[in-house]
Amino acid sequence: MTAFGYPALDKALWKSGSRAPALQEIVAFGVEDGYLAGVDQRGSAVRIDLRLGAVSRSRDSLLHAVSSTDGSAIYALTASGEVTRFTASGGDSWTLRPPQPLSALFAQADGSLIGAVAEPDRVVLWRVRPPGKAIIDSLSIPIAGSVSASAATLLSTAGSVGDRVFFSVNESVIAVRTRDMQIALDLPVGAPVRALAATPSGDRLFVALTGDRSLRIVDRFQERVSGRITLPGAPRELRMDPLGRLLLARGGGDSVYVVSLANDEVIGTVRSEWRADLPLVFADGAIALAHDKDVVLADAASLRDRRTITNGATDFWLALRWNGFRPRAKGLDAPVEFRRSAPRDSSAPTEPGRDTVRDTTAVATGSRAAISTSMSQPGSLSDAPMIAGVVGSARSRFTISFAAVPTERAARTVALRLRINGTTPRVTSAERNGETLYRVVLGPFESRAETEQIGKASGQSYWIFEGVP
Repeated sequence: MTAFGYPALDKALWKSGSRAPALQEIVAFGVEDGYLAGVDQRGSAVRIDLRLGAVSRSRDSLLHAVSSTDGSAIYALTASGEVTRFTASGGDSWTLRPPQPLSALFAQADGSLIGAVAEPDRVVLWRVRPPGKAIIDSLSIPIAGSVSASAATLLSTAGSVGDRVFFSVNESVIAVRTRDMQIALDLPVGAPVRALAATPSGDRLFVALTGDRSLRIVDRFQERVSGRITLPGAPRELRMDPLGRLLLARGGGDSVYVVSLANDEVIGTVRSEWRADLPLVFADGAIALAHDKDVVLADAASLRDRRTITNGATDFWLALRWNGFRPRAKGLDAPVEFRRSAPRDSSAPTEPGRDTVRDTTAVATGSRAAISTSMSQPGSLSDAPMIAGVVGSARSRFTISFAAVPTERAARTVALRLRINGTTPRVTSAERNGETLYRVVLGPFESRAETEQIGKASGQSYWIFEGVP
């Protein structure tokens, strides 16, 4: 896997230490830990640790309904019908045999998991909270007519307006509040639903019906169809711009219809192969299109070609914004120093240092990738590079630990409660006396004084150790 600083696609910014498998789809990315979750072409769950450049893969293949919120815990339905969890620590063997065959899985930010079951006349949703296996909440939704397909296209959005799971069955569009497992929307649309796409806020749903050129716009607050967009042809799939500016609709052949969501009008038609990764809308509005072996960047307003990346279509592309790709610390290239002493605790604080960090937007994964960079304000807790490995003798680095607990669930509960200058601590694991211990940590940082200052600013109990966990 390789990353580039978009729009500079001619010089690699970062490369993984392990070879990444050929990816089929991306499931989730966790900005705090730098975990990228996906599914490879064999059907196995894959986790790419962007901080360490490491790649891990689940033992199960031919997985179905893979779901994750942060790339750390990946849930999947195996060929035998069991639900399994694939964690970053690698030591989790949690599995669940559901009472009925599942149609879909939805991992939630609070650590719970929602499963969807399609019965002949209804859809049943239930919630569990791993590592527990008891169903703690459920909802049964009657469906008009027989259920001819499983809960097909499902989207989950979260924000200040609350969490929602959207899905379609037969001729109905349904939204469920995951907070209390209550129906928020149950709207008949008059024809079988072909595809769904939600705006990033979840305020509007765009619904494609089978054999119909018109997209229905469903307003979440009005709970009705509030408008229509007529396309040049009947759409088969929909893809939302991550920033909510454009909607891409797959037409016949290699046609892609581009819709402006500012005025709900069709800008025009472009040519591109429709893949799991392409076409793709970048932060600057450019649309990456697959033309045979090349990738062409088209202008969103005029749809004219801006640039061609030769042989770019042989890679799997992904757009993400992350500040973890930074220049390699010089101290890491010094000879390794083996230390006999244990990590030391904190000392008296002095004035903290101030660094400038680089925000990065990863744009592709595979043998070639792309990333865009911008400068952020100094003083961020993420200033220090998050690079794990042996500490060289040229420079010592320091890490804050807020807790050390025996279970990953307890560690993540502690981590989610903490927010220091906009940054949430991450969870690491280590073996001690034959048992796994989970730490809630922040860092590493370049100086002890800076680390002490940040620890005090947290208002929590903490200790400081020298090195990288």
